[in-house]
Amino acid sequence: MSGAGYARLFDLTDRVALVTGGGGALGSEIGRGLAAFGARVVLADLAGERAAQVAGAIDGARGETVDVTDPESAGALTARVLAASGRIDVLVNAAGVFRVAPMLELKLSDWETVLKVNLTGIFVMTQAVGAAMLRQGKGRVINLGSVSSRVGNPEYAAYAASKGGVAQLTRALGAEWCTHGVLVNAIGPAFTETPLTRGYLERPEARRRVVEKIPMGRMGEPRDLVGAAVFLASDASAFVVGQILYVDGGRTL
Repeated sequence: MSGAGYARLFDLTDRVALVTGGGGALGSEIGRGLAAFGARVVLADLAGERAAQVAGAIDGARGETVDVTDPESAGALTARVLAASGRIDVLVNAAGVFRVAPMLELKLSDWETVLKVNLTGIFVMTQAVGAAMLRQGKGRVINLGSVSSRVGNPEYAAYAASKGGVAQLTRALGAEWCTHGVLVNAIGPAFTETPLTRGYLERPEARRRVVEKIPMGRMGEPRDLVGAAVFLASDASAFVVGQILYVDGGRTL
């Protein structure tokens, strides 16, 4: 490849990227990053008005409403994006919820909610969008995993189970779809400070416990995930499949 070719490895010009959880801290930051490299971004969220507000500050982006746990909603969103853009090149599954509690205090309803959104939601969205990608013969699926798929933390039973499932789903779909031109990978952040995790981090002992386990000595920030997302969405990762790229400050070392 020529020098000019290498220079374009991360170029996402005119690629259509659909980001679920696009109204949240992680999804919105990833959306901004993909757009900065040329992608046409669609931010989708259960809170559609929030996604639209974020999209309004990104050139060429738009906001949509979706319930990632509802196949009809996921299918309708996919159809709308295809009708407007003709294709979907990148799917970022960033919708998620966070619940922590000691195992004996964990409510079944919270367990079911975490698994439904964090794992089943990825299945539902990827099934809907993946069908279009397979027809295209190309595409990139980027799942939001977690270091909790590899390491244990007290009070994380539901969250860790969901993210462990995401890791295995990523590997299974990576193996199934890579020969059809669709590459499935995941990003595994360390604990990231967002509005979603703020309540947990207000407990001084919880904050101390989180930070002391990260060799770099700080929690993640949403912007830390942008480089990994751009890499996995771009031609730079053309031979990468079924991987969980841990962006974790050394947490999984």
